[in-house]
Amino acid sequence: MTLASSLVILFFLLVTSSIETESKQRRELIVHEGKCPSNSLIIPIMCRRRVCLPEELIPLCKMDGDCSTTHKCCRPLCSCRDRCVEAIPKEK
Repeated sequence: MTLASSLVILFFLLVTSSIETESKQRRELIVHEGKCPSNSLIIPIMCRRRVCLPEELIPLCKMDGDCSTTHKCCRPLCSCRDRCVEAIPKEK
């Protein structure tokens, strides 16, 4: 491999990682209105004790930007992973 081809590959990798970093930063800035469903309900709900399997721990979303505009990225009651759930309007 020549020096020129090595430099071209290095430049390509730098540009690619820069684009990916910028898109991740833009997604992090998105926060949808509302809040996640609360675990403090009027009637307490007891989840049965269970062990989450490794594949159940992989989140289906990482931030609100991964969800549609009416949903938030939350961990629902009795769930092992974060997922997009319908947002609840914030109380004024």
